[in-house]
Amino acid sequence: MYDVDLTSAISEIKRLKARIIALQVPEGMKKRAYQIAEDIESKAGVEVLVVAEPCFGACDVPSSLFDIVDAIVNVGHSPIPSLRFSKPLIFVPARSNVPLGDQLKKSVGLIQEPVGVLATSQHLMDLDDVIEGLENMGIKTRIGEGDSRISHAGEVLGCNFTSATSIAKEVNSYLLIGSGTFHALGVHLATGKKVVILDPNLEEPREIDQAKDKILRQRHAVIEKAERARTFGIIVGEKLGQRRMRRAKELRKLLRWKKKDAALILMDKFDPEKLRSLGFDAYVSTACPRIAIDDVAVYDKPLLTPQELEIVLGVRKWENYSFDQMTEDEL
Repeated sequence: MYDVDLTSAISEIKRLKARIIALQVPEGMKKRAYQIAEDIESKAGVEVLVVAEPCFGACDVPSSLFDIVDAIVNVGHSPIPSLRFSKPLIFVPARSNVPLGDQLKKSVGLIQEPVGVLATSQHLMDLDDVIEGLENMGIKTRIGEGDSRISHAGEVLGCNFTSATSIAKEVNSYLLIGSGTFHALGVHLATGKKVVILDPNLEEPREIDQAKDKILRQRHAVIEKAERARTFGIIVGEKLGQRRMRRAKELRKLLRWKKKDAALILMDKFDPEKLRSLGFDAYVSTACPRIAIDDVAVYDKPLLTPQELEIVLGVRKWENYSFDQMTEDEL
């Protein structure tokens, strides 16, 4: 359901005179990685190494790659302008080819104008068509500019909702183009506004109420369990785009102020077995905010976000719960 145009990437590879390339693709496109690699090798005259590890964004680049390859091709994500890597990253859009016209018409009864229009990285190219469609139906729209981690107006990442919060006072609801519910729920929690999803995998637009209730119940249970913990491991991500050492130190200071034992842990790939062997009562992730929430079932010890730790320690109320964000001033 995605079209991938390698023309610009191949031109850039040739310009760089690269010899060895790493190829990162999202999980939903892994079966096409071999075909994409073959196309790059045959047209650019390079050797391509397909990265088997999951890739969830421009920040998710294993540091070990920079010692092996001359450049990295990342398919399906947008660059994070504020990040600087030691080797070139070449971003290749993956454009959804699923028409959204029917869903868009059905969404009119769910949204409240003015409506903020948002998209995940894979659906940025649909933004203009959706805005035009809404305005042709007489719906007033807004599109927000994010901070320096956001490369396109209207874009939302799983760790950054500033394109939404920048226009929160100007809109009454949001329409988000993307799959799943995580981004939409993050926007809702960050703004307090209604969010309707146009999901190319589905036939109907949808709201997030059911998913919201399930996820918040899960997070409440994790927080309650962590309230009994005495020792906390604070995880710092090794990946450059997720490395928040300052935030981790702030959380350790807060824990010690609350008479809890805390230590900093450096980790690249999260693994329940690794955490189990360390033996802490609970953990706090300052790396990708989605890890604690998406993978909740695989951890037998509480894995918290920074905001959830604040609730555990009584410095934030549950009523002010929000998803963790990585913003321009944190990295």
